[in-house]
Amino acid sequence: MTRLLHHNTNQTTSLPDNRWAFLLLPTLKTTNTMSMKLLDNIPTQEWVDARQEYLGGSEVAAALGKSPYQTPFQLWLLKTGRREPQGSTPITEMGHILEPVCAEKFTEITGLKVRNISEPYEHPEYPFLRGNIDRQIVSSDKHPGPGVLEIKTTNSFRLRNEPNEYPISWHFQLMHYLMLTGYSYGYLMILERDTGYFHDPIYIERNEELIAINTQKVIEWWEDHVIADVPPDAMTDEDLLILYPDAKEGETVEANPKLYAYFQQLQKVRDRLNEYKTHKESLEHLLKEELGNAEHMTLAGRRLLSWKNSTQRRFNTTTFKKEHPQLYKEFLKETTTRRFTINT
Repeated sequence: MTRLLHHNTNQTTSLPDNRWAFLLLPTLKTTNTMSMKLLDNIPTQEWVDARQEYLGGSEVAAALGKSPYQTPFQLWLLKTGRREPQGSTPITEMGHILEPVCAEKFTEITGLKVRNISEPYEHPEYPFLRGNIDRQIVSSDKHPGPGVLEIKTTNSFRLRNEPNEYPISWHFQLMHYLMLTGYSYGYLMILERDTGYFHDPIYIERNEELIAINTQKVIEWWEDHVIADVPPDAMTDEDLLILYPDAKEGETVEANPKLYAYFQQLQKVRDRLNEYKTHKESLEHLLKEELGNAEHMTLAGRRLLSWKNSTQRRFNTTTFKKEHPQLYKEFLKETTTRRFTINT
């Protein structure tokens, strides 16, 4: 069974004519050029910096435009050295610290043994495709071959607001690892940091079609943007603020027919949103009126809505400014952004 692969990222790789034959089952080999090990389960700055040279599993969703935390443009800034890589944060460090705990819990629940693989898998034909799996699941009677255990520590709020069983970015990440390892299955092990709740492990089978599609897209993204040094299109307002942080005073753009059509559509959408907001507030008022002093409204035992007491503690800026004007000035922080307004 083949295991791991290292590669010198300074070498230039020529692409074979049969571009997608490797997707059936990549063959991995081992070399000894670059060691990528975790010290005390916390990523070193060297490890963080080295990630600029390749696309890891946690970045696949961003390259595909499916990450809630990073756009393709922001990922491109990082990979081309235009933005400094973010070092470890308390949350990411806690995630690494809890990995062994989650792995042990996985074995306790499933009976499947796991082992730590500290070095990255790397694709033999496309060395910029890499992945550090959290744990390798050891072959067993239940699963005749090895698999990938992907451990996620998150918070309950994120999962409650997730429309699917788990975020699609996690699915793409696991498929990336299955592509690199050649394994046929994996598991997600999820721990809620804030509640301490372990979810039942989620079994996920290898999806050849999805792997082929996503791998082709990320290879093209790397070649078209990172290697060619061409930025991806901006997807969010945050991207646009990175590109155009400051307005040039007095500069004007004359609208052409296409832009004016966009402007008219935006006006109509805004008007509809205002109508919906008014309607929403009217319905909320009617329901609150019927609730009176009651806290909940139910139907056949099923809770429909609540109107509960809520106590908040907020800093009284007005009073503080009045009583401590000099101290208030010392702690003022000036920020500049761009405000988008519509003239009607």
